[in-house]
Amino acid sequence: MSSRSHLDYSTLSPRRSNRVDSLIRQTPVVTLQHTVDSVADIFYNDPSLYSIAVLDPNHKPVGIVRRHDFMHLFLSRYGRELYGRKLITHFMDNSPLIIEAHLSLEEASHYVTSGSRLSPEHDFIIAEKGIYRGLGHIMDLLQAMTELQIRNARYANPLTQLPGNVPIYEYIENLLAQKVNFAVAYCDLDNFKPFNDNYGYEQGDKVIKTVAELLTANMDEQNDFVGHVGGDDFIVVMQSTDWIVRCETVLSLFATQALTFYNESDRANGGIHAFDRKGNPTFYPFLSLSIGAVMPDPEACHSHHDVAALASEAKHQAKKLNGNQLFIDRRRKPARTVAFTPPAENKKEK
Repeated sequence: MSSRSHLDYSTLSPRRSNRVDSLIRQTPVVTLQHTVDSVADIFYNDPSLYSIAVLDPNHKPVGIVRRHDFMHLFLSRYGRELYGRKLITHFMDNSPLIIEAHLSLEEASHYVTSGSRLSPEHDFIIAEKGIYRGLGHIMDLLQAMTELQIRNARYANPLTQLPGNVPIYEYIENLLAQKVNFAVAYCDLDNFKPFNDNYGYEQGDKVIKTVAELLTANMDEQNDFVGHVGGDDFIVVMQSTDWIVRCETVLSLFATQALTFYNESDRANGGIHAFDRKGNPTFYPFLSLSIGAVMPDPEACHSHHDVAALASEAKHQAKKLNGNQLFIDRRRKPARTVAFTPPAENKKEK
């Protein structure tokens, strides 16, 4: 296979397709002892090769040699005679971009676009705990990001345009595969069904979109992932260190904004008079938001089903409290497994 042939992302598992190691290309490498002549021979023998990584004795990358710059120097007048016997260390880029294999494509894209000197035709080095794994091509990364965005759009919630179940599952699976710590918040509206029945679906949709906007605006764009399971249920996967404060901010803001969805009479009454599921007249307080949060043990949780079980139980406990409360479940290992599934009746009451 040519080093510039197309990578087929469709054959990759969900855990791998969103990670940098899905971009790895195995290409020739050289050591600190290689001469300019020997590197030139490698480039001559493989016209499709754009870059060569330079490794130290411990197989750690210390530089990269790029064909265009190298051959421009080597093919200059007297280039071979002047430089052929010199060590390649004098002609390599000794500050290459090195990206860890377990990182997500989004994280890698951030590294590449934030002040990088690389252009789309360049390669970067992929390592695992500092040990060389292979090369990645910028164009492959950009293509993978495009395909990922298309995939996310395909599974996006039509009302909020937030990622739906499939992207949520894949994001969690990726974090579990990395064995990193993260928190999951399951967010659910209280007293939503009677509000929706009384004020209509259009007004109900405005409430759901408001929750989506509050979550998106108050989470860490780089470290947190906001998804919409369906109906009035949202999932937030968080690696930000201040995620508790962020959740509490969302609750506080929603408590204020919820009042704006009611007419003057209902605001004065503190809620609405409606009928429960059995047809009994019932008073329902203002809309509120319940958030159940967990910190799954990546060693004990083997799939997103385990995480879903923890988060669902935390949400259940949160809804037992007064509205606009955050309940943090300290259990990190599930006793059962479920899936993040919107209720059969999307417009439900607490």
